Amino acid sequence: MLRTIDTAPLAAPDRLPMWHELAGRFIAPLKIEVPDRDTFSARLHLASLRDIELVSPCSSPARIANGAGWDVGVLNLQLQLRGSCTNIHGGVSSRLDEGDFVLFDPSQPLELSFTEPTQSVVLRLPLAYVEARLPQMRSMVGVPVRGARGAGALFSNFMRTAWRQLEAGELDWGEELSDVLWPLLNFAYGPSRGVLAEGGRREVHLRGLFRLIDEHLCDPRLDTAYLAANLGVTPRYVQLLFAESGTTPRAYIQRLRLERAAAALAQSDAGHSITEIAFEVGFNDLSAFCRAFQRRFGASPSAYRRTGRVN
Repeated sequence: MLRTIDTAPLAAPDRLPMWHELAGRFIAPLKIEVPDRDTFSARLHLASLRDIELVSPCSSPARIANGAGWDVGVLNLQLQLRGSCTNIHGGVSSRLDEGDFVLFDPSQPLELSFTEPTQSVVLRLPLAYVEARLPQMRSMVGVPVRGARGAGALFSNFMRTAWRQLEAGELDWGEELSDVLWPLLNFAYGPSRGVLAEGGRREVHLRGLFRLIDEHLCDPRLDTAYLAANLGVTPRYVQLLFAESGTTPRAYIQRLRLERAAAALAQSDAGHSITEIAFEVGFNDLSAFCRAFQRRFGASPSAYRRTGRVN
C-alpha cells in the first residue's frame, strides 16, 4: 500500500531537480530552496486509500513556496510527524510542532520553512468530498490545530497511529480510513470554527498580517504588495485592515524597524556600523533610515548610539 521514492541514490546535483518534479506531481507545483545542494536529500512516501491520497515528504532543511492560481482540485492537510516548521498561508503564520496540523489550499500562496530534517503527512482531500461532507472546512485554511491537547489530539493521534501501521505494513483497514477521518476532522476543527465565528475573518487576517510582519520585518521586500500576496488578497484590502487600526502598512513596518534599530544601537559596540544595522533591520537606503530615525527619536543614529537613549 505504501510506495517510496528516494533521492539518495542520485548524484547530489540531481536530487533537488527530482524533488521539484515529485512535489509538482504529487503535492503542488512548488519552488524549493535549500541551504546546501550538496548535502540535500529527500524522500517521498505515497499511499492511496479509497477517496484520499496520503503523501509523506521527508526532507533536509529547506524553504518552500508556491504561487497563487494553481487549481489542483484538492485541499491539503499537513500533519507534522517529525521536526517542526513554519507555515505562512491564508494570511496566518504558524509554527507546527510534532502532532500539529494545518489545512492549506494549493491554489493560494504558501511559504513553508524548516531548519532541521522534517517529515509530515499530507492528506489530499478532494474538494468534491470536502464540499459534500464538511463545506465549512474551506474557512479553516491556514488555521493551525494543536495535536497535543483538546479536540486536535484525537485526530492527530489517530492519524499518526494509522501512519505507523501503514509504514509497518500492518494497516489492514486502510480502505475504511476515510469513514473515520471525516467525523474526526469535523470534531478537531470545531473549536477553531467557534473562534472564527466570534472574531470574524477580518480579525484573523489582521493577526496574520502582524505575524507576517514580525517574522519578515528585516526583509527589504516587505511592503503592502508582499503582505497582500502572502495573504492571498488585494493590496487595497491590506490597507483597509490597517486603516481600521489607525495606521498604514508602511508606517507600522517602519516603526517596528526603527525600534529594532534603536535597540541594536543602544546595545551594539563598534563592531556593527550604523549602515550595517540599517540594512539588517530592512532599510535599503541609509539616508532614508537616518531621516526616519531622527523624526522618530529626535536624535541621529550616531547620537543615539553615544548616549544609548534619545537626547
